[in-house]
Amino acid sequence: MEAIVQFFLMALAAAAGENALLSRGLGLSKAPLSINSIKMGILYGGLMTTVSTVSSFLTYLVGLFFQGRPYAPYIRPICFALMVGLVYAGVYLLCKKYLPAYFKSVETLLPLASFNSALFGAIYMSLSQRHTLAQTIGYAFGTGMGFTAAMLIVYLARKRLSISHVPRAFRGLPIVLLYIGLLSLAIFSLVGHELPT
Repeated sequence: MEAIVQFFLMALAAAAGENALLSRGLGLSKAPLSINSIKMGILYGGLMTTVSTVSSFLTYLVGLFFQGRPYAPYIRPICFALMVGLVYAGVYLLCKKYLPAYFKSVETLLPLASFNSALFGAIYMSLSQRHTLAQTIGYAFGTGMGFTAAMLIVYLARKRLSISHVPRAFRGLPIVLLYIGLLSLAIFSLVGHELPT
């Protein structure tokens, strides 16, 4: 029962308080900014959540194997990338076989959802904070869900900003980045962080 509570607490903390995109700036690439429908955003987020959750389990086991060894800091990142690549291949093959209707979308989105800084950041933050297995999986799951929510918020903001009167110099990407920055500052202050003086 305690493991389930730890899972949900870490998932909530990662999704809301430590949102990878809005609080940490991880995963901000062309892919989240090029989502052009809610369906595509949910598919991207679902792929990222799946890959990060399964990868966190495998990387936790790899981290236990290398714990206390002198060469661990050098070999662990390579093993983590291999585990994520293994999960990527598994999800790719499963989607190709069982979801042929979505496979064309999955084929283009899966590499972007699998190999991004938000996913690797969640893995390394769990490792550096010495989380238990339930906390590690919960943190990865929450990172994926929080990233999906933030991506959908940015998509909806882009739609609203495209029909608003925005000065020419700020149209397009600049206003979206300003919006993300303001939203990040709001979330940053809500979770109790203080800016350095």
